Amino acid sequence: SQAVIEFDLSGKVLTANENFLKVLGYRLDEVAGRHHSMFVDKVEREGESYSRFWQKLGRGEYDDGQYCRIGKDGREIWIQASYNPILDAVGRPYKVVKYAADITATKRTQDSLRLAVHDMRNVIQAAMAKDLTARVSLDQREGDVADLCRGVNDLLTSVCDIVRSVSAISGEINSGSGRISHESRELAGRTEEQASSLEETAATTEQLAASVKQSAQRAIEATGLGHKARDVADHGSIIVTQAVQAMERIEGASSDISEIITVIDNIAFQTNLLALNAAVEAARAGEAGKGFAVVASEVRALAQRSSTAANDIKKLIDNSSREVLDGVRLVKDTGAALSDILSSFQAVASALSDISTAAGEQASGIEEVANVVAHLDDMTQRNASMADQSATVAGSLQKASENLKALVEAYKVPSPQADRSATLDYSLLAELQRVGPQTVLPAPLHNGVSGITADRRAPRTSVPRPLKQANGWEEF
Repeated sequence: SQAVIEFDLSGKVLTANENFLKVLGYRLDEVAGRHHSMFVDKVEREGESYSRFWQKLGRGEYDDGQYCRIGKDGREIWIQASYNPILDAVGRPYKVVKYAADITATKRTQDSLRLAVHDMRNVIQAAMAKDLTARVSLDQREGDVADLCRGVNDLLTSVCDIVRSVSAISGEINSGSGRISHESRELAGRTEEQASSLEETAATTEQLAASVKQSAQRAIEATGLGHKARDVADHGSIIVTQAVQAMERIEGASSDISEIITVIDNIAFQTNLLALNAAVEAARAGEAGKGFAVVASEVRALAQRSSTAANDIKKLIDNSSREVLDGVRLVKDTGAALSDILSSFQAVASALSDISTAAGEQASGIEEVANVVAHLDDMTQRNASMADQSATVAGSLQKASENLKALVEAYKVPSPQADRSATLDYSLLAELQRVGPQTVLPAPLHNGVSGITADRRAPRTSVPRPLKQANGWEEF
């Protein structure tokens, strides 16, 4: 089933089987007696290496590898072949038998893959140089190779989308961080002003709290003085009450004295009458009653003086009684005034107590307000510090976003419309190749990377002799 052809040591064809003739498109009579060079490209057969090749076989040395041969219709046909010198009975070579298999399809696939790898290497190098516009051409590529190239193009398109997105996002971050930085600095300034105002408010509140505490203390002291004044007023009221009672007793005593004086006056009147009667009787007695008349005269004079003194005392007692009555009235008025003063002192003491309680509550409330204001001042200062730090962080973020934007803007990317157009063109080309492999395809729609020229003869690899059937090769 293999392609077999025999040559003499000079390279002339002795015979060939049908498989060989079928692949190259010749009949046996067209190749018999002709030199092997008819199957070799002109450039190769005129080279020195081709002469050394037959010299090597003429010495009986074995050769194998992958070779490019030319068919009758001028097609290039790649074969995996081994050239086997055949020795005679004395060990001298007398002919060469070649066993071969057609590997043209495999070779083309390898060349296509090699060219695709070369193109991808160039595209990747361009991407490393920050040029993302290059794409791998899908022209005349099929199967897995086309899928691989298409995948690389899709990857580059995705990277372009990422770069565009990062560029747009970095621009938005740059703008947003700039606004955040500006507004954070304004907030920091306003917060510092607020902190200064709160600090002044805290100081004023502390002073007010101290003043209210002092007022509360004075109110407490005034309350104590009010209680003392009330006590004094209570004592004065008691004394006035006692004075009124004493005046009332004096008034009573004066009445008693007036009655006694009245009795004395009556006694003096009776005594005067008796003295008068005694004088009348002494006058009747004459000389005998003369001495008794003197006594009666003296008694009457004494009675008159007693009556006069009693009247004077009575007048004095009456005056004293009137004065005592006035004193009692004044003392009663004083007691009433003291009662009113006591009531006023009690009301003042109660008001001072209420004022003291309210002042204490106000002092406590103002102290709490002062503590709250101090806490607000501390929090405001912290907020100002945090706002300043936020402004600094926003500035750093803005610089980082600017650096990121500069980094992504260094990449050269196609427009999104160009990427979509390229994807559509490649898809159409792939579909045309799938429907009609012989269709003549247009030139690449994008700047592809130039392919590499395959060697006319691939590196040699050892194969067993005779050549076995290999997977993926059409054997003949």
